[in-house]
Amino acid sequence: MYKNIIIAFLLLATFSTQAAVGFSKAKKNLYKRVFDNSGTTLYCGCKWKNKKVDLASCGLQNYYPKKYLKRSKRTEAEHIIPASWMLKVSKKYRQCANDAKLLKKNKRDYCRKHDADYKKAHNDLVNLWPAVGQINANRSNKPYVDQVATVKESYRKCKAVSGSRGFVPPDHIKGDIARVGFYMSKTYGVVYSKRQQALFVKWDAQDPVTPEEIKHHQRVIKVQGFGLKL
Repeated sequence: MYKNIIIAFLLLATFSTQAAVGFSKAKKNLYKRVFDNSGTTLYCGCKWKNKKVDLASCGLQNYYPKKYLKRSKRTEAEHIIPASWMLKVSKKYRQCANDAKLLKKNKRDYCRKHDADYKKAHNDLVNLWPAVGQINANRSNKPYVDQVATVKESYRKCKAVSGSRGFVPPDHIKGDIARVGFYMSKTYGVVYSKRQQALFVKWDAQDPVTPEEIKHHQRVIKVQGFGLKL
């Protein structure tokens, strides 16, 4: 009986630790433990090591003007489902978001401090992937789309396109993105527009799960103790 009580306590302590992980720690886990400090970036597949991007590896050398060059040469932990989308649950703003507005505070920062569920969603490794810093900035919190009316950035051969009101990822990761979207909805109550949800369903069917995708999420589960099971 006492053994079972001890095991239950240890499991509860482990879950509490996972839920309490801050964003800095989550990023360290992402880079060091999930990716072992090297890999390819989310959208354009650029090679990176120790958070430094090899732009030539994905055809983006000399692509960015000087003012964007510094950010383009580093990786950033991209939220596949934008952190701003998580501020709503069942189409209603979280109380922390409403409080932040009244206090004139940054909603994301305030909710990470005052809403444990938002903090966990924000820092969940399932939804994080190293991306070229400037592409992360270009994508921002735009919805995913299949095509854009006006192209702002086309990133040469990588087949990703950023528009004024949407972002088109390459075909080979559309299914991966969709399945992360389903996970974030099921786990944290993130609700998408009908158009976005329909697109995720379409992408999931068009781009099936790959062995590499399965291995990635197995590493995430090993690191944080929970995640997307494919």
